[in-house]
Amino acid sequence: MNRFFQRIQLYSLFPVLVAALIVSCATPADHGTLVRSDEVKNTFENAEIFPDHIYYYYGPQAAPEAIIAIHKSFTLQNAKNFWVRVDITEKMLQDWNRIISNDTRVKFPYRGSQIFTPRGEKAGYWYSKQTHTVIRSADDNVIVVFTPSPTLEKRSKSPFRNFEY
Repeated sequence: MNRFFQRIQLYSLFPVLVAALIVSCATPADHGTLVRSDEVKNTFENAEIFPDHIYYYYGPQAAPEAIIAIHKSFTLQNAKNFWVRVDITEKMLQDWNRIISNDTRVKFPYRGSQIFTPRGEKAGYWYSKQTHTVIRSADDNVIVVFTPSPTLEKRSKSPFRNFEY
């Protein structure tokens, strides 16, 4: 009977060991975060420009998938040139907002977030319908912001999706 209880104790420790292994392998210390902010969303939607920030967009220029504003104290590492640097103007933000228009979006509204480095420093702002990305620091004050993945949008399952009028 004593062996039976030893086995039960061993099996009860197994989930704890697995959980500890998973947690130790998934340390977020080398990744930054996006923190959702209605204030950031409103700033973008009111076509206000964040001072001392450099703007980039991803996707088509007429209707970007994402817009980021990186503080001038940081450098965006943009090896593949996925992010396009732009000299932002209020008119450009207004034009983008007319096309993006959260007022008419039922699914996937654009949301604003603050971008934080792995060290917890605020590096800039994010505005996109995608709410997740990978943020890393390559060096001191060099930040890597991955482009958003369009996989969150689901394709229509309608049998008429390819029907042309």
